[in-house]
Amino acid sequence: MRTGLALAAIALLLTGCTDPAKAISAAGYRNAVSLGTRTELAQHGVPLRERPTCRSTGAENAGLGSRFTVECTASTPGNAAVTVHGVVTAAGTPDQREDYVIRLDGRTFLHVDCLGAGCR
Repeated sequence: MRTGLALAAIALLLTGCTDPAKAISAAGYRNAVSLGTRTELAQHGVPLRERPTCRSTGAENAGLGSRFTVECTASTPGNAAVTVHGVVTAAGTPDQREDYVIRLDGRTFLHVDCLGAGCR
Protein backbone atom coordinates (compact mmCIF):
# COMPACT_ATOMS: atom_id res chain seq x y z
CA MET A 1 0.00 0.00 0.00
CA ARG A 2 3.06 2.23 0.21
CA THR A 3 2.69 3.21 -3.45
CA GLY A 4 -1.06 3.78 -3.08
CA LEU A 5 -0.69 6.02 -0.05
CA ALA A 6 2.18 7.95 -1.59
CA LEU A 7 0.24 8.45 -4.82
CA ALA A 8 -2.80 9.58 -2.87
CA ALA A 9 -0.66 12.09 -0.97
CA ILE A 10 0.90 13.36 -4.21
CA ALA A 11 -2.54 13.62 -5.82
CA LEU A 12 -3.55 15.86 -2.92
CA LEU A 13 -0.77 18.23 -3.84
CA LEU A 14 -1.24 18.27 -7.60
CA THR A 15 -4.94 19.09 -7.60
CA GLY A 16 -4.07 22.55 -6.29
CA CYS A 17 -6.59 24.96 -7.83
CA THR A 18 -10.08 23.74 -7.11
CA ASP A 19 -11.61 22.84 -3.79
CA PRO A 20 -13.71 19.94 -5.20
CA ALA A 21 -10.59 18.30 -6.59
CA LYS A 22 -8.80 18.69 -3.27
CA ALA A 23 -11.77 17.18 -1.46
CA ILE A 24 -11.76 14.22 -3.85
CA SER A 25 -8.02 13.72 -3.34
CA ALA A 26 -8.41 13.95 0.44
CA ALA A 27 -11.16 11.34 0.19
CA GLY A 28 -8.82 9.17 -1.89
CA TYR A 29 -6.16 9.38 0.80
CA ARG A 30 -8.66 8.47 3.52
CA ASN A 31 -9.83 5.55 1.37
CA ALA A 32 -6.24 4.33 0.89
CA VAL A 33 -5.58 4.47 4.64
CA SER A 34 -8.84 2.64 5.37
CA LEU A 35 -8.04 -0.15 2.92
CA GLY A 36 -4.40 -0.31 4.03
CA THR A 37 -5.45 -0.61 7.66
CA ARG A 38 -7.82 -3.47 6.90
CA THR A 39 -5.14 -5.27 4.86
CA GLU A 40 -2.44 -4.71 7.48
CA LEU A 41 -4.60 -6.03 10.31
CA ALA A 42 -5.70 -9.05 8.25
CA GLN A 43 -2.02 -9.87 7.64
CA HIS A 44 -1.61 -9.94 11.42
CA GLY A 45 -4.66 -12.15 11.95
CA VAL A 46 -7.00 -9.39 13.13
CA PRO A 47 -10.28 -9.30 11.17
CA LEU A 48 -12.48 -6.22 11.21
CA ARG A 49 -16.24 -6.19 11.44
CA GLU A 50 -16.44 -3.24 9.07
CA ARG A 51 -14.14 -1.16 6.96
CA PRO A 52 -12.48 1.62 8.99
CA THR A 53 -14.12 5.03 8.79
CA CYS A 54 -11.50 7.77 8.39
CA ARG A 55 -11.38 11.54 8.61
CA SER A 56 -8.45 13.79 7.81
CA THR A 57 -7.27 17.12 9.12
CA GLY A 58 -5.38 19.42 6.82
CA ALA A 59 -5.48 17.13 3.78
CA GLU A 60 -8.04 19.24 1.93
CA ASN A 61 -5.67 22.21 1.99
CA ALA A 62 -2.40 20.31 1.64
CA GLY A 63 0.38 21.79 -0.42
CA LEU A 64 3.86 20.62 -1.32
CA GLY A 65 5.72 19.89 1.90
CA SER A 66 2.55 19.98 4.00
CA ARG A 67 1.74 18.02 7.12
CA PHE A 68 -1.67 16.42 7.60
CA THR A 69 -3.26 13.75 9.75
CA VAL A 70 -5.82 10.99 9.42
CA GLU A 71 -7.86 9.30 12.15
CA CYS A 72 -9.78 6.06 11.58
CA THR A 73 -12.06 3.89 13.69
CA ALA A 74 -13.44 0.37 13.34
CA SER A 75 -14.08 -2.69 15.48
CA THR A 76 -13.32 -6.39 15.45
CA PRO A 77 -15.99 -9.12 15.42
CA GLY A 78 -15.30 -9.46 19.18
CA ASN A 79 -16.06 -5.73 19.64
CA ALA A 80 -12.48 -4.61 20.27
CA ALA A 81 -12.16 -0.93 19.34
CA VAL A 82 -9.67 -0.22 16.55
CA THR A 83 -8.21 3.25 16.09
CA VAL A 84 -5.63 4.52 13.63
CA HIS A 85 -3.68 7.75 13.89
CA GLY A 86 -1.64 8.65 10.83
CA VAL A 87 0.62 11.61 10.09
CA VAL A 88 2.12 12.58 6.74
CA THR A 89 4.93 15.14 6.80
CA ALA A 90 6.74 16.82 3.92
CA ALA A 91 3.97 15.57 1.61
CA GLY A 92 4.88 15.15 -2.03
CA THR A 93 8.59 15.82 -1.50
CA PRO A 94 11.52 13.38 -1.50
CA ASP A 95 11.50 13.72 2.30
CA GLN A 96 7.84 12.64 2.67
CA ARG A 97 7.28 10.56 5.79
CA GLU A 98 4.25 8.57 6.89
CA ASP A 99 3.65 7.33 10.41
CA TYR A 100 0.70 5.17 11.52
CA VAL A 101 -0.23 3.90 14.98
CA ILE A 102 -2.93 1.25 15.13
CA ARG A 103 -4.46 0.58 18.54
CA LEU A 104 -6.69 -2.28 19.67
CA ASP A 105 -8.78 -1.40 22.71
CA GLY A 106 -6.46 1.51 23.47
CA ARG A 107 -3.22 -0.50 23.33
CA THR A 108 -0.67 0.02 20.59
CA PHE A 109 -0.83 -2.97 18.25
CA LEU A 110 1.28 -1.69 15.34
CA HIS A 111 3.45 1.35 14.73
CA VAL A 112 4.44 1.44 11.06
CA ASP A 113 5.48 3.83 8.30
CA CYS A 114 3.44 2.02 5.68
CA LEU A 115 0.11 0.19 5.55
CA GLY A 116 -0.94 -2.83 3.50
CA ALA A 117 0.42 -5.49 1.20
CA GLY A 118 2.78 -3.26 -0.80
CA CYS A 119 4.88 -2.42 2.25
CA ARG A 120 6.98 -5.54 2.38
